[in-house]
Amino acid sequence: MINMTEILNIKAKRNRMKKLIILPVAMLALFGCTDTPKDTGDEEKSNEKNVKVEPESARPAHWGYLENDGPSTWATLSSKYMLCGGGSHQSPIDIIDLDSASEVSFEINYESTTVHISHNENMDDIIDNGHTIQLDIDNGSSFTLKGETYHLKQFHFHTPSEHTLNGKHYPMEMHFVHQADDGRLAVIGVFVEEGEVANENIQLVIDNLPESKGEMIHLEDLNIALNVVIPPTEETYHYSGSLTTPPCSEDVEWLVLKNPISTIKEHITSIHNKISKNNRPTQNLNDRGVSKVIDQIDE
Repeated sequence: MINMTEILNIKAKRNRMKKLIILPVAMLALFGCTDTPKDTGDEEKSNEKNVKVEPESARPAHWGYLENDGPSTWATLSSKYMLCGGGSHQSPIDIIDLDSASEVSFEINYESTTVHISHNENMDDIIDNGHTIQLDIDNGSSFTLKGETYHLKQFHFHTPSEHTLNGKHYPMEMHFVHQADDGRLAVIGVFVEEGEVANENIQLVIDNLPESKGEMIHLEDLNIALNVVIPPTEETYHYSGSLTTPPCSEDVEWLVLKNPISTIKEHITSIHNKISKNNRPTQNLNDRGVSKVIDQIDE
């Protein structure tokens, strides 16, 4: 038989077991209620951080040429665009005609090429070139400036011109973008004016304009003769500047040809209708000099 002492001991053990079971459950319920909001809050904060970090990616922020995202706002859109507002050697500039020439010379060696024509808003290639018609070309074309060779990568259009000559805009400007083996950039700017004869190379672009933004067309059977796109000229201006689009990186070598090429008004209108107004205003020259250089174009 079980005596009274054993019965009391059994009851005491049962009560202790109940307490041991209830305590963890109560603690789990207590910490479960407090942890859930904390975890959710941390997750929301993490998501907020992700949202804030995302614009600082390879394509930090959308930019354009309208009032809300245009040149006057670029420096505020991303920390990576700060030079667009704080740089001292920015492009484009107003070029004042010069009488004297420097001893610096350059040589252009352009070949015929097949092209990839694309209508892009933003590019993560050699430059982020905004709203433009861009032509990526085959390897093999280059130019040499001060003993360094720059390889032509692409050219694109701005309407109206970005650079001005004695305060005058041209209806269009072409930028030929080059890159040296060490990554440095150089751009040749060519003004385009209205004329009575259609430019054959620009006609090729017009005939193959992409239907929509982001589309690319590869013209395998058609060539552009690049050596005649650049006009022979005895007056070319050289200065140190920047990209004319975000991130507005500086230390870009610029050559701007004084003599323009020409094409019919319809060509300029067709390209303008595709890309709209996409020129950055001219920037202060500050402590820079502009020199006239001698060209040696390889025919």
